[in-house]
Amino acid sequence: MSDKNLPVLEVENLSIGFESDNQLVSVVEDISFTLNSGETLALVGESGCGKSLTALAMLQLLPAFGKILSGSIKLHGKELVGMSDRSMQAIRGNNISMIFQEPMSALNPVFTIGQQVAEPLILHKNMSKAAAFKRAIEMLEAVGIPDPISRANNYPHQLSGGMRQRVMIAIALACEPDILIADEPTTALDVTIQAQILDLMHDLQEKFGTSILFISHDFGVVSRMADEIAVMYAGRVIEEGSAQDILVEPQHPYTTALLNTTPRIDVSVDRLPAIPGRVPTPAERPEGCFFAPRCKLASSLCSTEQPLPTKLSRSHSAACHEVGNG
Repeated sequence: MSDKNLPVLEVENLSIGFESDNQLVSVVEDISFTLNSGETLALVGESGCGKSLTALAMLQLLPAFGKILSGSIKLHGKELVGMSDRSMQAIRGNNISMIFQEPMSALNPVFTIGQQVAEPLILHKNMSKAAAFKRAIEMLEAVGIPDPISRANNYPHQLSGGMRQRVMIAIALACEPDILIADEPTTALDVTIQAQILDLMHDLQEKFGTSILFISHDFGVVSRMADEIAVMYAGRVIEEGSAQDILVEPQHPYTTALLNTTPRIDVSVDRLPAIPGRVPTPAERPEGCFFAPRCKLASSLCSTEQPLPTKLSRSHSAACHEVGNG
């Protein structure tokens, strides 16, 4: 049984920039969080908040124009920032795996499913092709794919979206990684398949003891998966805490607004409320609180001074002037 009090991943003061017109533009600013063993931490926020970039930085897979400006990323206490490409290749798919948003584009159309599940086993575990293929069939069975022997010889286009996502999970878990990064893993799937995939991920986490960094914009999905939640807005973490803290007692107006856009069985409404405006691009970010132009509670202070995180309890903090003055 894994000890959920032991940190697997420690991210401290991580900032990421993009090169634009010979300038470095800050896109993710001063992100810190800890992922413990066997735990699920959800990064939540709208598109453009920096969730996926933060995850890609874990694997040193930022786009060519992206750069880690400062901060630390430690896996079991070992620093990943500045690690050589060769050393990172030994970690990707082995210690840290990622499920990408679009399984059809993430899977290689010219290789069979079995070959793609077997590949990380050959690369990282030094298995023979025969042993890796046998293990691939076992992994396909573990993720609930019927007739795994036949499916192992199929190509991606021969599988449904839900099946392709299960294949992606099988590939990601083949080497039994310490951390699984799931980037919007159910966005392209219908609701019934979504539920099946989330249940599958939870069951496999229990089986393998994997820590999960779960990226989503949907609190409905997050509520089924997360132990801890960090809410991101415009490149910053603006609230973090346990799932109970965030889902039951949100303190930041953005978190509350996001929760209000999530459909609930126990509440009947004609139309779900929308958050006015949009997430600002890095070049458009205002002084002070980045959410202030969209916030009903914003004061003049919010427009001029960036709020610092306020500790609300041992596990719960929020960066909002209203919380600080409360």
